[in-house]
Amino acid sequence: MGTLHRRPAFYRLLSTLVLVATLLAALPAPAAAAPSHGNAPAPQAYYSYYTVQPGDSLSSIAWRFGVTVSALMSANGLANANHIYVGQQLRIPTGGGSCVRYHTVSYGQTLSGIAAWYGVSTYRLAQANNIGNYNYVYAGQVLCIPAWGAPAPAGGVWYTVTYGDTLSGIAWRYGVSMYAIMAANTLSSANRILVGQTLWIPSGYYAPPPSPAPTPTPAPVVTTGGPWTVLYYNNKDLSGAPAVTRVDSKVHFDWGAGSPDSAVHSDGFSALWTAINTFETGTYRFTATADDGVRVYVDGTQVIDNWQVHPATESSGEIALAAGSHTVQVRYFEETGVASIYVRWVKK
Repeated sequence: MGTLHRRPAFYRLLSTLVLVATLLAALPAPAAAAPSHGNAPAPQAYYSYYTVQPGDSLSSIAWRFGVTVSALMSANGLANANHIYVGQQLRIPTGGGSCVRYHTVSYGQTLSGIAAWYGVSTYRLAQANNIGNYNYVYAGQVLCIPAWGAPAPAGGVWYTVTYGDTLSGIAWRYGVSMYAIMAANTLSSANRILVGQTLWIPSGYYAPPPSPAPTPTPAPVVTTGGPWTVLYYNNKDLSGAPAVTRVDSKVHFDWGAGSPDSAVHSDGFSALWTAINTFETGTYRFTATADDGVRVYVDGTQVIDNWQVHPATESSGEIALAAGSHTVQVRYFEETGVASIYVRWVKK
């Protein structure tokens, strides 16, 4: 009898446990937590920082980061836009703490490509989202698009780089950011474009063709004349018999504390060079750099007169010549110390 009384109690307990389990199974399961990057808003941008490099100006830095000069001055307490220095750290306002929109990264997209689409620099986009590795974004990531960026229009045009072009100038002409052009053409440096290089301008705008490249002015041809017959004297006034007579290919020497020849003194000597040279019709500028005194004559007419003791000093003079042969004469003396002379001329 005892066993019969215990069995109903056991079944009642078992039925209760089954009922509780059934009720628990009917409750809704908790939602799995989404990855932290799925719906979380991107961090808001306030300031990034930039260290001034040689050649930088406040306007070029403003252009690079897509801000105004006045915004940079205000952010850094600058009173004069021309007073920045190499090594100075500047605060770059990156949108006043607001995102103009958010972008969800799709499979295959890159940070530089997204930056190009929105017309902002890769640097500013990375700073706005606390991204340290520019090569790592992932599908589903939500990015803050900082101010001063807007979707770029579809399409674009091809542009061939011409003489005198800069990437910043091309970007200004087409109304796009310099970084958009760099991203569209996988350029690693804004300073490395070549004449004849074809660039894709991701803007959809058409700019008038650039003005023809200016014809560069050829550099003047520097002439040293010769061969020169030269007389070296062991005195400063070109007197008496010469110690050495020889032919020099040009009058261009730096003897230091020495002398032109073992037979010539290292101090207190002089020299006389003479050469017959052919000239075209025109005006010629003669230049002599000498330590110490020097005089230059053409057909007996003095063109340069600097007959004094001085360190290496440049002296010049001009003379009009008719086409043909003309005799050029150079006179020189050395007092003490180092000795040097260099004579040349150019047609103006």
